[in-house]
Amino acid sequence: MEYNQKQLSILEAAEKLFASHGFHATSVRDIAHEADVNIAMISYYFGSKEKLIEAIFLKRIFAWKLTLTEMLHNSARSYVERFDSLVETYVARVMGNPCFNLMMIRAQIQEDIGVNDLIHENKKEVHEVIKAFINEGQESGVFNKDLDILMMVNTLVGTTNHIMSTRHHFQRMSNLEHLSDNELQEYLISHTSNHLKNLFKAILIHEA
Repeated sequence: MEYNQKQLSILEAAEKLFASHGFHATSVRDIAHEADVNIAMISYYFGSKEKLIEAIFLKRIFAWKLTLTEMLHNSARSYVERFDSLVETYVARVMGNPCFNLMMIRAQIQEDIGVNDLIHENKKEVHEVIKAFINEGQESGVFNKDLDILMMVNTLVGTTNHIMSTRHHFQRMSNLEHLSDNELQEYLISHTSNHLKNLFKAILIHEA
């Protein structure tokens, strides 16, 4: 779905507030103030706060699934190169958009928000896309046969989200206090991507 600038402003404001304060602690009035629009406009475009958070997830989910599918179906690149791109792109998306990913973490903890089925179905679809790609690599003799794909996906998601959500603790533990926020983000994207690519390469193409 295409959104106009006002709708995008509302979605961005809601995403920011849901991430920092949580869904239940954020009012439509708060979102209207942050987006510099009136409450009636939010109701007109989205109907309710529940429909608003659903719209945020649908927008982000659609973009990620489209990117993922195009990336893994690019037969001009090797299987290993495509998996490396998957890791790099996922890490960059999470690190570059902490608000949405913190919002997703909160939503999965607060099961009464109403988007958990949507999140579950999205995770299932993404898992199936990655599984089909790895299975194809196995059939081609590139990837090892005995792989726990679900655990691999959870390792990618869990590691990236943990480092993103505790990045300032990681900064102190790594003696990187001299880095600015932008420099830290660039470092974490590169460092996390390289670590995960090396880890998965050992799992995918080397004898365990």
